[in-house]
Amino acid sequence: MSHYPILFIENLIAGYGRRVLLRNLCFTVPQPAFVAVIGHNGCGKTTLLRALTGQLLYEGIVTVNGQNLRTVRRPAAAGLLAHLPQRASVEFSLPVRELVVMGRFRHHRFLGAYSAADYALADAALARVGAAHLAERDFTLLSGGEQQLVWLAQLSLQDAALCLLDEPTQQLDVYYRRRVFGLLHEWVAQEGKTVLCITHDLDNLTQLPGYLLNLSRPVPQLQVLSPEVVAAERIYLESEESLPIHS
Repeated sequence: MSHYPILFIENLIAGYGRRVLLRNLCFTVPQPAFVAVIGHNGCGKTTLLRALTGQLLYEGIVTVNGQNLRTVRRPAAAGLLAHLPQRASVEFSLPVRELVVMGRFRHHRFLGAYSAADYALADAALARVGAAHLAERDFTLLSGGEQQLVWLAQLSLQDAALCLLDEPTQQLDVYYRRRVFGLLHEWVAQEGKTVLCITHDLDNLTQLPGYLLNLSRPVPQLQVLSPEVVAAERIYLESEESLPIHS
């Protein structure tokens, strides 16, 4: 295991023009862990992921496994980051197995064919998320919960040190919400991944080990997840003093 922090953020400033959403954000994730990122709409949650994935210019220092993201041309291809956006979609018919095997992209040259070994890994990834029976189905015809399990299978094949997920349980029913959070916990506990997960689903955080980061706080800090912490942050988010004010 690397002696560098999995994720190190120092004095991160990011936003859109004059609208600064993140100001001097600092935190460190020293070892594989689950980190839930919460806060009001407009407090900078998705902005944080866009900065980490190179979609947004920022000031400050961000390193993953000791590598400064400014100096890494393609963090996903380098195995540092894997990202599941809030509205991942496929606009054409595609078998589930073909979508999942695309998670092996960084192990191949552009337009290189996937091997039998790659497909075996895709099948294993589907089995791990409990979706092996969907392998030959058309992805576009699946339910929202089934689609999210397939995206998670693909994300796991990218074998990245840091997995970034934006609202992975949005619009899912209770069953699939629990399934998704259970899978994310398994990634941390069994595979040594670090998961940074934006969520509004506080109910499913109370039993998870890990950390919580409330970006609506004036000075956001990592807190150890516990039912007491989740309850306190829920009360804070429901109070008037927590409403975001941007410069």
